[in-house]
Amino acid sequence: MLVLVITLIMVIGYQEGEAIQCSQVNMYLAPCLAYLRGGGNPSPQCCGGLNSLKAAAPGTPDRQAACQCLKTVATQIPGISDDNAKQLPTKCGVNLGVPFSKSVDCNTIN
Repeated sequence: MLVLVITLIMVIGYQEGEAIQCSQVNMYLAPCLAYLRGGGNPSPQCCGGLNSLKAAAPGTPDRQAACQCLKTVATQIPGISDDNAKQLPTKCGVNLGVPFSKSVDCNTIN
């Protein structure tokens, strides 16, 4: 699991000009990897990370950057289910304002 977390953090680097960094997004959501792959119920640590991500991405540029980070990770880390990703905010009760999907156009996020 530690190797996956480190890989997740290193897959995406800093996006210059944005307030939130992909490394932050990855750290917040690293506890969600098991859920994103296997489904079921997300852990309390996963939902806590999602809440932390929401607090760290209050503005449109932050949400767009977070969206792009999530989209990139979802396509680069094997085994992540798009359906599980889409359901994560609802299962955690967090309205993140960023859809979890490999096919979302992050430029449309407000």
